[in-house]
Amino acid sequence: MAALKNLDLSNNQLEGIVLTNSLFHIETLKLDNNNFTSAIFAWVSNMSGIAFLDLSYNQLEGMVPNSFHNLSSLQTADFTHNNLTGNLQDLLYLLPEATLQTLLISENQLTGTLSDITAFSFLEKLIVDSNQLNGYLPKEFKHKSILRALSLSNNHLQGSLPNFTGFSFLEDLYLNDNKFSGSLPDINGCSALKSLDLSGNQLSGWETQSIGRLTNLYNLDLSRNSIKSTLNEHHLSKLNNLQLMNASFNSLTFNISSEWLPPFNLAQLSLASCRLGPKFPIWIRNQTEISTLDFSNTQISDTIPMWFWDNFTKIWTLDLSSNKISGTLSSIPLHIDAINLSSNYFEGPLPLISPLCSEINLSHNNFSGKLVLSKAEVFSLSLRFLDLSHNLLFGEIPDSWKYFKDLIFLNLGNNNFSGRIPMSIGYLDSLNKLILRNNRLDGELPESLRNCTNLGFVDFGLNGLSGTVPAWIGQDLPQLYGLVLKSNKFYGSLPDDLCHLSDLHFLDLSMNRLSGNVPQCFSSLIAMTNHRTKTTDHHKASLYRRKCSEITYCTSNIDDGVSFLDEALAGWKGKEREYRGNFPYLKMIDLSSNKFTGGFPAGITRLVDLKGLNLSRNQFDGKVPVQIGRLLQLEVLDLSGNKFSGDIPRNMSDLTFLAYLDLSTNNLSGRIPLEVQLQTFNSSMYEGNPGLCGLPLTKRCPGDKTSVKVPPPSTGNEVDEDEILYERWLYISAALGFSTSFWGICVTLLVNRRWRHAYFLFLTNLKDQFYVFMVVRIARLKVRLQG
Repeated sequence: MAALKNLDLSNNQLEGIVLTNSLFHIETLKLDNNNFTSAIFAWVSNMSGIAFLDLSYNQLEGMVPNSFHNLSSLQTADFTHNNLTGNLQDLLYLLPEATLQTLLISENQLTGTLSDITAFSFLEKLIVDSNQLNGYLPKEFKHKSILRALSLSNNHLQGSLPNFTGFSFLEDLYLNDNKFSGSLPDINGCSALKSLDLSGNQLSGWETQSIGRLTNLYNLDLSRNSIKSTLNEHHLSKLNNLQLMNASFNSLTFNISSEWLPPFNLAQLSLASCRLGPKFPIWIRNQTEISTLDFSNTQISDTIPMWFWDNFTKIWTLDLSSNKISGTLSSIPLHIDAINLSSNYFEGPLPLISPLCSEINLSHNNFSGKLVLSKAEVFSLSLRFLDLSHNLLFGEIPDSWKYFKDLIFLNLGNNNFSGRIPMSIGYLDSLNKLILRNNRLDGELPESLRNCTNLGFVDFGLNGLSGTVPAWIGQDLPQLYGLVLKSNKFYGSLPDDLCHLSDLHFLDLSMNRLSGNVPQCFSSLIAMTNHRTKTTDHHKASLYRRKCSEITYCTSNIDDGVSFLDEALAGWKGKEREYRGNFPYLKMIDLSSNKFTGGFPAGITRLVDLKGLNLSRNQFDGKVPVQIGRLLQLEVLDLSGNKFSGDIPRNMSDLTFLAYLDLSTNNLSGRIPLEVQLQTFNSSMYEGNPGLCGLPLTKRCPGDKTSVKVPPPSTGNEVDEDEILYERWLYISAALGFSTSFWGICVTLLVNRRWRHAYFLFLTNLKDQFYVFMVVRIARLKVRLQG
């Protein structure tokens, strides 16, 4: 019976294998996507003839054993997506350098850096993405290399990039998402290079012309750096095979003649935040194969040329946002799947939208007229993203949304829409975000909205909606994490069912006519508590990726799931601000400008991760509870314009992150606590409380001698008990600090002989220098006196 040569046990839930003699002669072993631990290493070490080993996507930990160096036939080893730790260089030397050709160890926890890999004379492919590598790469390599692919992306490597002169076989070089600085590397010797990705670093210069000589280059990505340079046609004239070019988010200026005909025909061109304008670049006119074009924020102040839509018949994704492009737009061509023309000066009626288009962003323009869902649009069943906000649209919102069941995001905010919210909105069962803010809508919330069970964020603020806040919001919208009903005409009490929204972290019901007591069950909003903070954010990020994984304009940072789609107009630190990128971390409750009554809502004091709380301009009464000191993450607290009475709790000084505090216009009394945290706020934040006294107010408290605006210096006069206690602890702290530092130094010098010798040598040198200085000065003085 012939010995087994190839064994493939991939994609199972295996945790171990029974060792038999027939397995010792295996040459190809695939154990990927299982549950193997590092115990498998001892078993593999006995396979002296193994050439191909795949242990990716398992649960390996630690470092490979020394015995792996004896695998004299090993050519390919794949340890991707495990938890290997230790130094990368140590791991390399534990593998057989005489035979190893391919090593894949991405997504582990390896540290250290990469030294001279040319010692591995047969190594052709090395992939070490997404580890914890740090430090510097060598400035140059000693030997020539046959390496064909090198990837060190998504690590923490820093310093200047090395010279790759000896890598004449190198085809793929990925060094993206590190901390490399300086100029682009000299890669003159890499004549075979096809893919070069240096994106996401801190590169600043383009001193070398070597990239322009890479005639085989297919993919060039320099995006997300700080490169300051001016490029002309000479830099690009020899890149005959270039198809993918991304130089976005640099300080590059493209000074290219309008008559230049590039030697390449690009499929993707991304130059976001570079300088192309003010005229629309004509040199791209012959790039007829382009499928992705990103000219966003490129300082173009022009109209779209007449030839644009005729020449680019293969464009699939188009982004011309954040420019000053003007004119009208009659239609969106059939071949476009995703288009972003936001933040420009387009005007006139909305263009006819291609029935095949799935992502449309026309926000922040001057489009006017009514929103008409034409027959062509009715069959746009694939539409997932529609943003028409910040335009001049008016009339009623069409009631034809039942044809758009794939829609995930809808923003019609900041227009002049009127009438009721259409009932057909309830057909959008995939909808995750719905923004109708700042229109002239009226009527009650449509009950059909309860069918949109995937809704995560709803903003109906700044309209004329009325009725009570329906209980079904808490019953039927379990995914809701943001609810904004600000500045409408809602009335009545809040339903207890809102407390079922365990993921809710942003609630704005301000400027309505709501009344009654705030539900005490608000403590159930556990997304605002410490023990669920990370879990909730992770859940939202995962949900967000799942919903928007295929949407071009959906995420601005895939690592944390943050999107510009999550936006809210929030009253924050005394001003209204629009929050976008950091919205998932803005945990806030705003119930201001209503008619709520009763005491301070006790349930809120348990939301220990709350960052903003606004209960101002209501009719709350009673004392401010001492439990408010639990809200240690609080940055904004506004209780003004109520009927709170009693003392200000002294433990409010524990709120060390507090940047905005307003307790004005209440019935608070007693001395304002002298703790530093509460003394930093302006006196206006305490005014309107007849019973309050003490700094920073000018009103004296009983027993105070004078009325001053700053704390008086110590004069030996009788002072308040709180001040005595404060000064006593101040002196005690100073004494403890001095004694601790003094004895810490003494003990260190006593125990550490090297430090002790260095310290006394320093004192001796200092004494000698002082002696020489004094002798010289005295001698000079004598000379002057004698003269």
